[in-house]
Amino acid sequence: MSNAKPETVSLYQFFERIPNEEAARQYFKRNRWNGEPNCGHFGSLNVHECKDHKPMPYRCRDCRKHFGVRTGTVLAESRLGLHKWLMAIYMMTTARKGILSTPNGS
Repeated sequence: MSNAKPETVSLYQFFERIPNEEAARQYFKRNRWNGEPNCGHFGSLNVHECKDHKPMPYRCRDCRKHFGVRTGTVLAESRLGLHKWLMAIYMMTTARKGILSTPNGS
């Protein structure tokens, strides 16, 4: 077992790596599917990319449903952009003293 600590990324480095919504979508695509999209409804790898069908640019050839990187996740019904979700996840995982749940800390 390795004692290596995960890489700490500064806020500046975060915005350098993920500057916008498209970069955030690509980040989720890489980390969720590792380059091979699979249907969030059916689990099939038999998918077709429909470039002009955003925000669900993929179609499963087996169940015939459209899907995207959010399909089948807790982010599926969120109207908040992926870039904002990633920033929130970053802040929660890098905060040294935690994050207050209320504005005044009570």
